[in-house]
Amino acid sequence: MQETEGDTGRAGVEPTAACRADVAVRRFIAQFLERMLSCEAGILENRDPEALHEYRVALRRSRALLGEMKGVFPERDTVRCLHRLKWLGALTGPLRDCHVMLGEFPVYEAAVPESLRPALAPLRSHLEQEAARAHRVLADRLRRPAYRRTIESWRRFLERPAPKRPSAPNARAPAGVVCGRRIWKLYRRMLRDAAALGPDSPQEAFHALRKQGKKLRYLLEFSASLQADGKIRGLIAQLKKLQDVLGEFQDASVQRARLLTLAELMRQEGQPVEALLAVGVLVGSMEQRQSRCRGAFRESWEAFGGKPTRRRFRRLFGPGDGEGDRDRRGV
Repeated sequence: MQETEGDTGRAGVEPTAACRADVAVRRFIAQFLERMLSCEAGILENRDPEALHEYRVALRRSRALLGEMKGVFPERDTVRCLHRLKWLGALTGPLRDCHVMLGEFPVYEAAVPESLRPALAPLRSHLEQEAARAHRVLADRLRRPAYRRTIESWRRFLERPAPKRPSAPNARAPAGVVCGRRIWKLYRRMLRDAAALGPDSPQEAFHALRKQGKKLRYLLEFSASLQADGKIRGLIAQLKKLQDVLGEFQDASVQRARLLTLAELMRQEGQPVEALLAVGVLVGSMEQRQSRCRGAFRESWEAFGGKPTRRRFRRLFGPGDGEGDRDRRGV
């Protein structure tokens, strides 16, 4: 059994860039767990879609930090925890997808000719029925012992005292250093992958860049919380503009695919041709949205991937003089 450092993770002590990495990450993620728990009642009561959205945001942030802060925890612990968090993401995804499409309904109505708007009623009915089914399934899972065991196991991991002689190579390293190295590596990866994207690139490539951007944003927010650096906040604001374009593109892709599936179900049910025409208009609208996002991507990327921003990233997170390329250290 490893010896532990009893005061390293004291409650009420805010982590700093100099704090050991395992303590800082646990403390930061523990806040996300509390946010998830505070959203459970709203999810079960199904009174506000925002509760599920906030739950999933906290969950994504937890997964990103745990997965990207390499070498901070033993590999076996990291893999096990990431598997459990991935399960929670899959559990909550179907209802969130329904919430997004129902929330878009005013946009759908504006996209079709006024004469076809009443024909959207079957689509709304399908989405509401799917949302009701998804909520029943999710609520049932959240009430089961397996879910509570998962949450309690996650809490125990986050509350575990920091070992004096950790086996993980970066556990005792300064949190700011480990995070900075990961930011630099992820940013360079985004530069490489974005350079390969063009107007005709597959949507999977844009989605992959979007996921990298989310991870980078969560790491930047973690870094900013450790050192209260306004320059990092500026980089986050720039990244958010890029994420808006990539997020809209992905939302349109997902909705287009879902609309096509629903159209086939409605056809099998014998819904009026007007209902199918209305969904067809929406599919075309999603394709137009994707096309606009493809066109807007390069401009938004140039702002984030251009030389001024690259220089800021290098000054804040790049290798120091004489340090060589830190990416080769596997950190």
